[in-house]
Amino acid sequence: MKKLLKEYDQILFSGQVYTLYIFFRRKFIDPKITPLSKVARQNFGQIQRLHFFQSAQIYLQVNRIDGIYLEFGSHGLNTFRMALNTLGSYNKPNKIFKFIAFDSFEGMPEPEGIDAQKIWKKSMNFTTLESFNATMKLDIHRVEAVKGFYDVTLPSYNFDVNHKIALAYIDCDYYSSTRDVLEFLKDKISHGTILAFDDWDCYYADPKRGQRLAFDEFKNETFNLFSFEIFKTIDSGGMSFICHEKNKVGQAIL
Repeated sequence: MKKLLKEYDQILFSGQVYTLYIFFRRKFIDPKITPLSKVARQNFGQIQRLHFFQSAQIYLQVNRIDGIYLEFGSHGLNTFRMALNTLGSYNKPNKIFKFIAFDSFEGMPEPEGIDAQKIWKKSMNFTTLESFNATMKLDIHRVEAVKGFYDVTLPSYNFDVNHKIALAYIDCDYYSSTRDVLEFLKDKISHGTILAFDDWDCYYADPKRGQRLAFDEFKNETFNLFSFEIFKTIDSGGMSFICHEKNKVGQAIL
């Protein structure tokens, strides 16, 4: 079945029998993955995140950016499903063909030091790997889940250097976790990659805490390589940026 679905996806990416197959899939096979608009109407934060993914899909399509989607922190699978349904849409001129979720699947680690905050507690935001796999169902052929805490899994992850990261969605709350993620991404992002931070306004939007501090340090470390333009504010409390390789700014890229 997995091989057959992958073959169907290859056909859909080529633009053939698109309407018939998507109707069949949505109606009879995979109802949990598709009705995101109904889910989003129930929650302001989900609406704003969905708007972000729709904007990102248009940006990636207009700029013909193919590649993969990475998500760091996938509790509830809401944003991951949004990515599949927007960035992973078929019959588009660009192709986002793989979606990777990095998560402990055991909840959050104990917050320590500047990561301590009233809202966070050990084991919060706990979604099991079994639940992830069950929800992904027929998209499992283009999905990968990487289980474990980032300081352990990211340094040893075997990243395919032939894959361009189209969008990295960083939803791991803590400064320490975001720092680990950005260290992992440092030699993998490229011209046009979107970096999105779901928890940008946590910690009272203090520039010396949380994701703001981690990204500020990252920009300083990569100053000679990259610049970053604001892409979209995510009105649920997030922010996103487009990465530019400095040696490509102002150059025609075909």
